[in-house]
Amino acid sequence: MSLIKVGLKYLTLTTALAAPAFVPTFAYAQNAEAIPPAADAEYHANWGLDMINALPAYLKGYTGKGVVVAVIDTGLDVNHPEYAGRVSPFYYNFGDEQPARDVFPRKKRGSLNGHGDHVAGIIGAGRNGFGMQGVAYDSILMPLRAVEVENDDEDFNPTDEAIAYAVKNGAKVINGSYGPDVYPNRDLEQGIPNPNYQILNYQLMISTLDDLEQTYKVLKYAADEDVVMVFAAGNSRQEQPGAYTSMPIGNGMLPLITRDYINSGKIRFLGDGDDDDDLDDFDLNNPNTYRLIDPNDPVFEDTDFSDLKGSLIVVVSVGSDGKLAPYSNECGDTAEWCITAPGGAMTRENISGGIYSTWPQGDENDGYRYIHGTSMAAPHVAGAAAVVRSAFPYMNARQTIETILTTTTKTGFEDQDKFGQGLLNLGAAIDGPMAFRYAGVFDVDTQGYSSIWSNSISGIGDLTKRGDGILVLSGQNTYQGPTNIVGGGLEVQGSITSDSHVSQAGQLSGSGSVGNVILAKGGKISPGSAIFADNAIGTLTVNGSFFQSSGSTYIAGLSAANGTDHISINGAAILGSNSSLELVRQGAGRGTAAGRYTLLTARDGVIGTYDNWGGSLVTQTPFIDFALDYDSTNVFLETSRSDVAFADIAVTHNQTATATALESQGAGSILYDHMLFLNKTEARQAYDQLSGEAYASIQSSLINNSAYTRTAVYNQLSRSFSKSSGVAETTIGYLDQPNFWMHGLGEWTTQSGNDNTAKTRNSIGGFLTGIDAQVWDNWRFGLLAGYSYSKFRIHERMSSGKSDDYTIGSYAGTEMAHNQGTFAFRSGAAYTWHNINMNRGIAFAGFEDKLAADYKAGTFQIFGELGYKHQTTEQFAIEPYANLAYVHLRADKFSEDGRNGATLNMYKSTMDTALASLGFRISADLNQGVIPVKARADIAWRHAFGDVTPTSKANFTGSDAFTINGMAIGRNTAFISTGLDFQLEKNAVLGVSYQGQFGSGITQNGLNASLKIQF
Repeated sequence: MSLIKVGLKYLTLTTALAAPAFVPTFAYAQNAEAIPPAADAEYHANWGLDMINALPAYLKGYTGKGVVVAVIDTGLDVNHPEYAGRVSPFYYNFGDEQPARDVFPRKKRGSLNGHGDHVAGIIGAGRNGFGMQGVAYDSILMPLRAVEVENDDEDFNPTDEAIAYAVKNGAKVINGSYGPDVYPNRDLEQGIPNPNYQILNYQLMISTLDDLEQTYKVLKYAADEDVVMVFAAGNSRQEQPGAYTSMPIGNGMLPLITRDYINSGKIRFLGDGDDDDDLDDFDLNNPNTYRLIDPNDPVFEDTDFSDLKGSLIVVVSVGSDGKLAPYSNECGDTAEWCITAPGGAMTRENISGGIYSTWPQGDENDGYRYIHGTSMAAPHVAGAAAVVRSAFPYMNARQTIETILTTTTKTGFEDQDKFGQGLLNLGAAIDGPMAFRYAGVFDVDTQGYSSIWSNSISGIGDLTKRGDGILVLSGQNTYQGPTNIVGGGLEVQGSITSDSHVSQAGQLSGSGSVGNVILAKGGKISPGSAIFADNAIGTLTVNGSFFQSSGSTYIAGLSAANGTDHISINGAAILGSNSSLELVRQGAGRGTAAGRYTLLTARDGVIGTYDNWGGSLVTQTPFIDFALDYDSTNVFLETSRSDVAFADIAVTHNQTATATALESQGAGSILYDHMLFLNKTEARQAYDQLSGEAYASIQSSLINNSAYTRTAVYNQLSRSFSKSSGVAETTIGYLDQPNFWMHGLGEWTTQSGNDNTAKTRNSIGGFLTGIDAQVWDNWRFGLLAGYSYSKFRIHERMSSGKSDDYTIGSYAGTEMAHNQGTFAFRSGAAYTWHNINMNRGIAFAGFEDKLAADYKAGTFQIFGELGYKHQTTEQFAIEPYANLAYVHLRADKFSEDGRNGATLNMYKSTMDTALASLGFRISADLNQGVIPVKARADIAWRHAFGDVTPTSKANFTGSDAFTINGMAIGRNTAFISTGLDFQLEKNAVLGVSYQGQFGSGITQNGLNASLKIQF
């Protein structure tokens, strides 16, 4: 016989107390994400959230995100804004009276039946700035309409079917705020007093044993599939005070049902004990018609539902005053898995004593309502289960349930017969369990997650840690069972008193205290923390004996700044033959070469030695030698400076120069001490960053940037001598009149690095302006001035700079016709002042600094060019040319500003470079459109004389001076430039071009944009 055959009702209040006339309106429009929950009206709309201490969970980011909660109830208004985007696509209706995919609540006594909405809202109404929020406001809701539905199949139990359906479709939590009616009732229909009313001294089972066995199988299936089940205890205490309601009714009490419990007489079944039992044969409101099955009847011989213990939670209700609600059943014999939660206790004078939650939209309501009942208490727990499952996604259902049941508030809820394990405390539950009540329950596979349990754990049970990931215990734990570390890491930052057994794939770590420690073959121990970087080095205290088996490993970390790990044993230490010690670095920093560190101390003596020792610290720290030493109670690590010089591991010129300077500082200096415990890769990285390479490379960039002045002069003189299109320029000037001109430019270049120097990015923007006029018969003479702003970046050296550049100069040139072409001579001289700002970052293992410098430099250049311009056709011209330039660069001495000792003192530096080029320019008119366009190209070979590799001399504080090479200019390079000129107006030309240099260990690519205006 299914429960539906005798009718199901809500475990809620009298409907008159929920009349719309008593419901105030809440509508908040604030941005919920920007408001701290503690000060937020949406959070406080349901006072139950404060009572269950939900806020700490939210502040730690635990909201039930993504956990699917099945709500087996009367349906759901899936379009309610509180559930937007979080309704599972597997919602389903189990009644015949409407389609399977229609779960909207039906009307009951003329009004929408919003019980399912109210329950769902408590579980998971959204945090969206209005109304109220659920306990697990980021969870996914799966509404299953299965309560108070119509179905013609007498053997069909919709709630059982809904549970099975929920499990198959991914629910991780199931809430069941339903249960059987209670009989006999005080009143019959229409309020007529029941003349046969009695208070029963047992709980009447309103279901046959066969039907209960079917429900048991469904619940067992859900438990085996790792689903947390939460059921309401019932609202029957006012109807049947005494033995009947001294425990929950419905699914929450099923684990009690065994032959022995039935024999106790606390629960009774109707019928004759045969397969033909039918509850319709009885008037349930008249106990005089009852025919009760003898508790000793053989039909109960094999009845045992007790293995459901630990698989579900049953919930009783309290009001806002913390007292058991007058309607609520008590926990009674289910106290072991029973918990207390806010369900409300409201009256006409105190409507807000109920729970405020969602209601289906319609019937002229605002989508929210106050009601009360254990139906409202259960979803607080179901929502909490979703939050806990999001906090500890590796926990199975049993572990989740135990975490919830053992972290309750006890004060004021000590009476287990009433309150069970106490009041739900979500803020405590997200910090892990507080008790191991049973052996074998907390066999935890962390599945790659790392997690912290900060509660202090008591109880008779044990802990087994398996799977990848680290579990941290930071409480003062007194549980009595052993601690088994089978896989991954267990980190004890608090204490445990039981023995710790570390198996092959496990590792024990932490800076707390433990009991006896037994490392099996393959097991590892490593004091300190793998999660908290500030506690990477630590002392693990063993309150007992320490046994390290053959094939097990002590992983000892050494920090240059904080010493070594240490195992402190208040007993004896036995180091088995072939036991291992692995030394690893747990943080670089400032250290000293000579040291003596205590790795292990045993009050009652050390027996044995480490036959195998070494590790990455030994093999990858070239500047330090290591040795072990022993006495009767200690194992020591001794360190000393090796005979490997800093420069011995350098692979480039700059690294070698920098390393030599660092070595010259000597022990006790900041940088020297930071080098000692670096591996080779880290040391080379440190040399590169500390070298100051950017100061040398920027000199090449300034030499290269000097070409913009030369190019502008050559182009201007070419334009000034031609009314026609010239070879490389578009006409914007006239020979017989003074020319006022302006050349604006912007260019972005990248120069590749080499084995010694890093890639450099350079950009420049600015303008040159000038005036020139005809002197003598065919000569022009001019003056120029300009400003540019340059930026430099060497990403691999964490260096960047900028320069404000101011230029003055003069120029002169002439042209002479010869045969079908024209000889052209162009020349000039210029000086540029550079105000440079440089910033460097230093960040290698254990050290960082930020460095800055402001200094001045200057560039002088003198240059000339001889070309022969030949107009081959009306549209096409070519100009072979040769040019020569001498560039002198001077940079002042200066010192960097910094914080941590990596500053450089830079010496005065100069470069003297001559640049000779042979090439040809070609141009072609493409006057096909409205705007005249000229295509141009310049191809040349360039040879550099003198200083092609810039150098900078520097020293660290207290070091010898050293010289660093910068990015080379390139002794022999091919130069290629292609572009287009657009004649916007008679005297204005916009140009875009690509420029590249290749060869002699240099690759440079750039884009240029220019605007040339003649006045």
